[in-house]
Amino acid sequence: MKKLLFPILIGVMLLVLAACGGDDESTTTSTTSTTSDAATQPAPADGKTFNFQLACINRTLLTCGLSEENFAAGVLERTNGKVVMEISSFPELGLAGPDTLRLVEDGTLGLAEIYPGYVGGDLPILDIAALWGLAPDNDTYLVLAEALYPAMKVIFNENTGGEVLYRHFYDNQFIFAREPINSLEDFAGKKIRQHSTVLGDMISGLGGEGQFVAFSEVYTALERGIIDAGVTGGLPGYGQRWYEVSDYLVGPIAGSFVAAYVTMNGDRWAELPAEYQKIIKEEGIKSEQVNLDLLVNKWAEEAIQTNVDAGMTHILFSDDINAKLLETAMEKIVPNWVDRLGGTDTEGVRLFNEIASPILGVTINPDGSASKN
Repeated sequence: MKKLLFPILIGVMLLVLAACGGDDESTTTSTTSTTSDAATQPAPADGKTFNFQLACINRTLLTCGLSEENFAAGVLERTNGKVVMEISSFPELGLAGPDTLRLVEDGTLGLAEIYPGYVGGDLPILDIAALWGLAPDNDTYLVLAEALYPAMKVIFNENTGGEVLYRHFYDNQFIFAREPINSLEDFAGKKIRQHSTVLGDMISGLGGEGQFVAFSEVYTALERGIIDAGVTGGLPGYGQRWYEVSDYLVGPIAGSFVAAYVTMNGDRWAELPAEYQKIIKEEGIKSEQVNLDLLVNKWAEEAIQTNVDAGMTHILFSDDINAKLLETAMEKIVPNWVDRLGGTDTEGVRLFNEIASPILGVTINPDGSASKN
């Protein structure tokens, strides 16, 4: 199915740009150039240079490096150096993530990666594509993400005024644990780092205690025993060297690829000439295509192997844990999400039943409960 799915997925893209302190535009001597390469665009006659910082979640994440190598480099070349995308990160800017919606909306960040899990507490509708436990596998998640993509772009625009440029896709979610987790009983009383409200519901449903810890602070929290485990993608956890402070890689959660949205402040987007906007969108599409190819054909396998090679022991979820994950999704995660939305007469529930329900085989009922189709 992957071979058929990937060509469909790469056809749709979204560019998210975020700029923080240091975003500016300056006037320089106007230069025009011609080229036989139809993909290269001449600079506009006014000669302005536009500078952005793209605030990624963390520099150690492979998606951040891809944006620098592909997106930023492509935009710089095709605009003849007139649109400069400098890579920054949440830790460098003193950010944890939950404020990114507001910071993009008010222009504090001109271009940023927005992860729905970080901001779902303020805008629960964004959790629609990551209701943990409902997607049975990665292919289903990717189909769901693509089907919801047009609606997600509208939601981001309506709530930030910003322009979604492209997506960052991350590999499956694992539990990096200090002690082995072989059964449901092993979750009892464990303090586990969460990175979304939905994930907190999942952890509590399994018997653990979810705690929000900023990604850059998890290593220290694990090292000092403040938390017993942390949840993140296999490769992001490897990039942060969590294998040094945890011994067991547990999972993955089925269908737990994650998408974040690179979004540009609306005013900054409007300042850009149309030819630059076109180039930025095209380069975002290219970067996302590379990301998706690596995700499907490389990262999903490397997520386990790299951590095992670093000394971790991999433990697949037992049958009782997988059964409990689905039960928790149906009986806790979905009803709690509906409550956070404000009830069943909401746009989030309408979108779920129209778009997600046929893909996941789950319907949200008028009383807010979930049932199999």
